[in-house]
Order: sequence, then C-alpha cells, then structure tokens
Amino acid sequence: MNQVYRTLKIRIPWRLVEERPDVLDLAVRMHLAVEEYVRRLLKELTGQEEPKLTTEELDRLLTPDRRELAVKIIDEVFPKYGLGRYFVKQVKMFWRDVAFYRAIPLDAQLRVENEKDMGTAIFVNLRDGVLRVRRLQKTFVVSLRRSDISWIRERLQEGARLKLAYLGIEKRKGKKEPTYGKLYVALVFARETAPVEPKAIVAVDVNRLDHGVTVGLLVDGKLRQTLRLIDEDAVRELRRLHEEISRLDERAARETDPARKRRLEDRARHLASRRYRKISGVVKDVVNEIIKLAREHNAAIVVDTMEDVTYLERKQSGESGVKKHLYDGLGQLRRRLQALAQWYGLPYLEERLYSTICPRCGAKMEERKRIMRCPSCGFSDHRDNVPLIWAKRRYWEILQKTKQPTFSVPLILLTS
Repeated sequence: MNQVYRTLKIRIPWRLVEERPDVLDLAVRMHLAVEEYVRRLLKELTGQEEPKLTTEELDRLLTPDRRELAVKIIDEVFPKYGLGRYFVKQVKMFWRDVAFYRAIPLDAQLRVENEKDMGTAIFVNLRDGVLRVRRLQKTFVVSLRRSDISWIRERLQEGARLKLAYLGIEKRKGKKEPTYGKLYVALVFARETAPVEPKAIVAVDVNRLDHGVTVGLLVDGKLRQTLRLIDEDAVRELRRLHEEISRLDERAARETDPARKRRLEDRARHLASRRYRKISGVVKDVVNEIIKLAREHNAAIVVDTMEDVTYLERKQSGESGVKKHLYDGLGQLRRRLQALAQWYGLPYLEERLYSTICPRCGAKMEERKRIMRCPSCGFSDHRDNVPLIWAKRRYWEILQKTKQPTFSVPLILLTS
C-alpha cells in the first residue's frame, strides 16, 4: 500500500483580503520566511546559491541526519519574520516537507457532521459550507463553493482524509520587485492505495493543443481503441486570447503615457489569466478522460512526451507565436496525469514513442500535412498514429516495465 495525495485549492476572495489585511501580511511573511529557509538549507547542503534540483536529487539530500541543521536554520530565520511558536513548531516537525513544497503545513480538521472542534489552524465545516483560518488575531472565514464541497465528498467516498493544509500566496514578478496577491488555502487529502496490476496499456501521445492528445488502448498487444481528445472551441478561444494579448503588449510597448500604458498592461495580464484558466480547463478534461479509460481497463499509462530540451527548442524556434503558445500546458498535463495516476494506483511511465521514426524499418520518415511516409520501406500513416504503432510493437516490453517499482516522491497536486 502507498500513501497518495490530492489537493483542493480554495481561493480567498479579494474583498475578504481587503477587509483583513493581516491575513495577506501573514501569508507574505510565511512565504518570505520559507524562501529564505529553503535557500539557506540548500546552500548548506550543496554549496550553491540557487541549485536547480530534481525531486529525486532533493530527496537524496534531505536525509534524517540533516534535521539538526534544518532546525538551526529555522530558529534563526522564522522569528525574523514575526512568526510565532505555532509556525516554528510546524516547520520543525515538517522541515523536509517545507523544503519540498516551499510552504508551511498547518494542522487541519474536517467536520462532516457534528465532530468536536479540535481547535486546528484550518477548520473545514462541510456541514455549514465554510472554512475557518485561525492562528490569527481573529478567525478568518471563507465560504466553500458547491464544487468544493462536491470535490471533498468525492475524495471521502474514495477513502481519503484531510491530512493538512497550506495558507498560500501567488507571487507575480514585477519589473522592480515582486508583488503578492491571490491568497488561497490548499487542503491536502491523503489515502492508502494498492498499486494496480496492469492488464493493458493506455498510450498517450501529447501534441500541441491544437493537434490534440491521441490516446490508444492496447490489450494483449493489439490496438483496441483510439481516441483523439481535442476541444476545437477551446483552441479557437486560446488563439483569440493570444492574438489580443499580443496586440495589447505591442501597444503597451509603444505607449508613452504612463497611465494608458498601465491600463494596457493590466488588461493584458487579465487576459493572460483567463488564457491560463482556459488551458487548465482543457488539461483537466483531457486527463480525466485518460484516467477514466485506464481505470476501466486496469491499464498502465504510458506517455510519450517531448523532452524538456525539445520543448524549449520548439518554443524558441521560428514557428509563429500563434503556434508556439499552443505548447503551453503540456507540462501541466503531464504532471496532472502522473499525480492522478498515482492517486488511483495506476502505473505511470514516460517512454519515448517516436512519431518521425518508421516503426517498421527504423528509418527517418518524411512529413507532409501531418502524414508520415518512410522513404525506405514505404510505410505511411498519420503522424498522431505512429506513436501508438510503436507502443503496439513494444507492447510486452513496455508492459513489463510498468510492473517494475520505480522511485517516486509523493506528489501533492496543488490544483483540484
């Protein structure tokens, strides 16, 4: 059995923050204290100012014998930001988690019926539909949306429990210094799950968003079902938003009047946020369809995603901006798919499944209007189908790989 996590991110409405500036102040101080703590801890461990580490590398560094060093840094850093004994105690208890997730875990309780209030920092009253943030001068109350309550009830039905919570804040980079806003409470649910013994493979070929995501169900080495997941309306809306944002950015760059320039930049940021939400919605829908298919067939999920270097090359390539921006969201899709696969105990594997290499003879293929043709053996098919043919060809090898235990740091998905 493995312990797995999912997180519900509940935004705190800005009107409430305006009424209680102490909540924003606390969140900023917590954020700054955590950033300094992590920076100093990693510098002590690596000798570098801002090391770029994978989760596996970080996991190897944060061994139990480093706890004393972490506690020393905590005692030096957190009082500087006016954080009291409760927060210092929490950081010392979860020093490793704080370094991983760059947030302070807070104790939390979920009341479903009439359970006794245990006085935790975060109290979620499902019956009354409210969330209370405590450890402040005065309790801060946020109303839960119907979708939040439904999400929580679904997790409870799956056997999950509320483990802890975070009071988070989003940082926006500025030209001179960063600004902080968009407060949220992240509720972390945990449950025990047994790994699924895979009896099939769901192969996933991730493309630009306008090309969609191609999914193939393979059973006993045969391709039984193919899906092409794409929301044409969403793609059109993303194109429209991208074009409008680009026009606003160009106008702002030429504008000499500071007030008009600021209005243009604010409008562009507003549309960029809308575009991000639209991409997140597309990703969520696609991932849900893939997970549903995999759960129905007890299948391992095998994802062919372009390597990070290739992704950056395409983003920086000569492709038009209208096309390049459609690569956004691919990393989000991969992370969400991995996290949800882990939540349901589905094996997850990232394996290179080529779209430009001939699955019949291995030669480099030529492309014309997304139709691939091999000059050596004459093989021809749509580009989106080629990775599925590779998965079919390597079916038994890949299936065996998905049955092997792999190192994995527990994922906390900071979106619902």
